[in-house]
Amino acid sequence: MVICGQEFEFSALNANDLDRMDAAQQHMQAASDRESKRSHTGTADILRGQCRLMMGYFDELLGEGASERLGLDGNSFGACVRVTNAIKEAIAAEQATVKQAAAMPMNREQRRAAAKQQQRKQKPVSRSEGFHPQVASRPAQQPITQTNTFWPDTEAETRRKTDQLIDARQAVNALRDDPDAMQQLAEYALQLASERHV
Repeated sequence: MVICGQEFEFSALNANDLDRMDAAQQHMQAASDRESKRSHTGTADILRGQCRLMMGYFDELLGEGASERLGLDGNSFGACVRVTNAIKEAIAAEQATVKQAAAMPMNREQRRAAAKQQQRKQKPVSRSEGFHPQVASRPAQQPITQTNTFWPDTEAETRRKTDQLIDARQAVNALRDDPDAMQQLAEYALQLASERHV
């Protein structure tokens, strides 16, 4: 599987690789529990701890030294998140190829039945059709379309926002054990709120 331009011996279609992924997730969860109990010196220490967790996961999942090959140095949480998203996208792409290959071509009888079904959907037939030729048919109304700004338009956007929410929750959970960091975060939020309402 190619992740961030690097080839790794991993496939989401290989049962052994999926077992390795489950084990890596369990080990990362256990490490995360230990990390949350550790005393932190500040926000930078929290981010480095999260980076270490993710890099350990990548090394276990993709092979020893994978995080180094992916350019991770343990300081950039954003880079770790980008690698996580790249892995998710590569897995989704691999699974999509299986779904496409599983689609069987239809035989002639199935194609005709599908065409008839489509015709019935497009043109409704009624008993009175053709009985009143002097009555002009009304033009079809255009459907009312309304864009909803509260929900994302695409599945990728939904996935991206969900990932951001999960990352934000993990960061807040990591901050809960550090009262100084929480105080700094609260002060910063109040500062932002006051600047926006001036």
